[in-house]
Amino acid sequence: MHNEPVTFKEGDDTDVTLNIYGRAHAEEAAKKLPDHIDKIYSSSLLRAKETAEIIAKTKGLDVSAIVFRPELVEYNMGSLEGLSLEKKIEVAGGKMWGSNLLCTYDYTKWGGDSWKTLYNRLDSFFKEMKINNDEEKIIVCVTSAGVIRIAYKLLLSDKAPDITQHIKIENGSVHEFII
Repeated sequence: MHNEPVTFKEGDDTDVTLNIYGRAHAEEAAKKLPDHIDKIYSSSLLRAKETAEIIAKTKGLDVSAIVFRPELVEYNMGSLEGLSLEKKIEVAGGKMWGSNLLCTYDYTKWGGDSWKTLYNRLDSFFKEMKINNDEEKIIVCVTSAGVIRIAYKLLLSDKAPDITQHIKIENGSVHEFII
C-alpha cells in the first residue's frame, strides 16, 4: 500500500507532489477507468492534482477542464499534521484522538478537521452532484484515502455500519459509487 519512500520530513508540509511510485499508481488507476469520462473533480492537494492531470491526459481530456473542489481535500490534522504517530500522541497529552479507520477522529483541538467536518463537506458535494447531474454521467473524483473512507461511511453505513474498517484503500485505487 504505502511502499514508496515518504517525500516529506516530520514537521514539513505534507502537501507534496507524486513520486515515481505515485505517478505509476495514477497511470494504473487511469487505465482502470472508463474510456469516456464526463467530468473530473479533484482535491487541490498537489498529489491529487497531478493524479487528475495524468487521468485527463490518459483519457484524452483537456487538463484545464479539471475542477478543483475543497470538499475533496483530505482531512487536516492542524498542528499535528506531518508529525510522527509518537509525536502526535505526545502533543495530544498521551491520548488518542479517535480512529482514522473507524472515522471517529477529531483534530479540531489542534486546528484541524473532525470526521464530521469531512462528512458534512462530502455530503454537500454529493447532494450537489445529484442535483446537477440528472443524466447518468461518469464523474471521476480524485481525492485521498480519508475522503474515500468518509464516502463509504456516508453512502453505505446504513447498510453496513462498520464498513469503513473493512475497506482497503491503496494508492491509486479506484472506487465506484452510484449516487
